[in-house]
Amino acid sequence: MDLQQQRTAQQRADRIAAFRAELAELEREQGLTLTPDQRAQLDGHLQRVLAELNRQFGADISEPERRISWGMRLVSLLGGIAFFVALFLFLQRVWGALPTAAQVGVLVFVPWLLLAATAYGAGRNVASYYLALLGLATGAAFVLGLSVLGSIFNAVPSPHALLAWGAFAVLMAYAFGLRLLLGAGLVLLCAWTAAWLAARGGAHWESFLSRGGHLIPGAVVLYALPTLSRGRNPHDFDFVYRVCGAAVGLIALLVLSKSADLCCPVPATRMVETLYQIAGLLLSGGIVWHGLRLGRNGLVNLGAAGFVTFLFVCLHGWWWDWMPRYLFFLLIGMTALGLLAAFRRLRRRLTERSAA
Repeated sequence: MDLQQQRTAQQRADRIAAFRAELAELEREQGLTLTPDQRAQLDGHLQRVLAELNRQFGADISEPERRISWGMRLVSLLGGIAFFVALFLFLQRVWGALPTAAQVGVLVFVPWLLLAATAYGAGRNVASYYLALLGLATGAAFVLGLSVLGSIFNAVPSPHALLAWGAFAVLMAYAFGLRLLLGAGLVLLCAWTAAWLAARGGAHWESFLSRGGHLIPGAVVLYALPTLSRGRNPHDFDFVYRVCGAAVGLIALLVLSKSADLCCPVPATRMVETLYQIAGLLLSGGIVWHGLRLGRNGLVNLGAAGFVTFLFVCLHGWWWDWMPRYLFFLLIGMTALGLLAAFRRLRRRLTERSAA
């Protein structure tokens, strides 16, 4: 059993719960009436399906179970953080007393130990949130270990550490079906690409954070990969690729909209920043449109958040310096009302299209 099977089982259990609630509402409104035999047969079948989903995949089949599961996730997250911090503080306390060989041994052994624990949990039907915590702990231990090893041997800081961290996270994500770890790995790979491009351009590699243009190639590749792979990625990873690509692209344009990436003389900088702001608005709208086509609420929400952010940046750049403050916020409110009216009309059109 893998995480995708657990997610699929939980999704079916949720659909059954929604179906039961809607069926009860239809019967109350007398829109549908089942005979006692039909209702007994349906309830018996659904109960057997739910019991099987719970037995095989540990799916939550009732609202109290869902609340308890969320509590368990929260407690396990806090416990995992506490254990990791305790280990870190203990090692920090005794680190100076350890010889170099012991330090290297600890830094190499801990990630391998956590990786073995993750593999063991994946083979023993451990709940998905426990497995995700083990995976994140393994990734954090690998990042920390590689960083401390570099400081022990006085290695020169290099952007290739980002490549090692990202590749490790992506490999673990594909091995165990961990979407959160995949997202972290993809962002790190985008950062490595940007740092490498910055170094190739003659700048220090750490300056990639202030040079948003170097983030765009990686963002484009991430967003386009699901289309090129034609849905062959497992564990619903296509959505993670698109979200990471869209988020990195929006962040890159936001950085460019405030700095123009030092690509032009000072008199033209303001105009270039405005062009980047408009590009951010267009990209955000495109993400919303694509998310609607794919039926992905996450992309729609991300695009909407980006659109609002770039709209505020645009209006701030155009009006803040010469307009009274009360009038600026009044116009912001009027713009929000206009957007709400546009979204309402779009929603009505989508509803009419679905009804047709």
